[in-house]
Amino acid sequence: MNYQPTAAQENTIGRAREILTRQCADGYGITLAPEPELPPLGPKNRMDWRYGIHDRQLTARRGYQLDDVQQARYDAALRDRSNRPRQSPDTPVVVSGTDLPPDVLAAAGPQARQGVVGGKPVPEGGCSGEARRTLATDARGPSPVADRLMSASYPRSMNEPDVKQVFAEWSACMAERGFHYNAPMEANDDPAFHAGAVGATRTEISTAVADLDCRETHHVAEVWHAAEARLQAEAVDQNLADLTTELRALDHTLVIAQKIVDSSH
Repeated sequence: MNYQPTAAQENTIGRAREILTRQCADGYGITLAPEPELPPLGPKNRMDWRYGIHDRQLTARRGYQLDDVQQARYDAALRDRSNRPRQSPDTPVVVSGTDLPPDVLAAAGPQARQGVVGGKPVPEGGCSGEARRTLATDARGPSPVADRLMSASYPRSMNEPDVKQVFAEWSACMAERGFHYNAPMEANDDPAFHAGAVGATRTEISTAVADLDCRETHHVAEVWHAAEARLQAEAVDQNLADLTTELRALDHTLVIAQKIVDSSH
């Protein structure tokens, strides 16, 4: 069973949170224009790059770096966002409350710095905090226990005997090609790479291609995923009561969120 919200469910919750935040801000005389959706950048989902690179065409062109076409579209969308009309300096307080970076809070009016805008107290955490409470979910999303277990299983999986073995096979394969790393993510995270705007160097691309070849030869991702899945299954059994409670909470949040989205049309 999946204890994490799907992409569609996250979208519904996100849209409901945005609607509630805008409605709340209206009460303070603040009009929040919907944020334009940013184009995709990087992994398609939580699992896409969990075990490293796998797209041969992208690897041959960009090494370990992000797709440059995606990056250009994303950067252009960010520039468009920054060129939008400036909001009132009190807007961040209305949206997020007074727990803001000092320079942002200092730009707000004296009353807003005390948590009062338009003569009305701002709710704790601002309108976005109120929206989260209405949706019965906190800033981390509806499944913090599942997130914690998923985060914990990743480093643990690298100490599983079969994963250590396949890493050793991968490392020997890389060494035969002149590249010396103990584990796949050491190559992926090599600080010599990720040159950003200047593009991937020949060394990065040749390393990444060899990495991908050795991953495929020794079925690194498959072995690694199987080991982590075992650990996660054990963690689910040990935390089943908490996970079941969170799953019910997610269902509750989704019912509320869907009603809010539907009523906004």
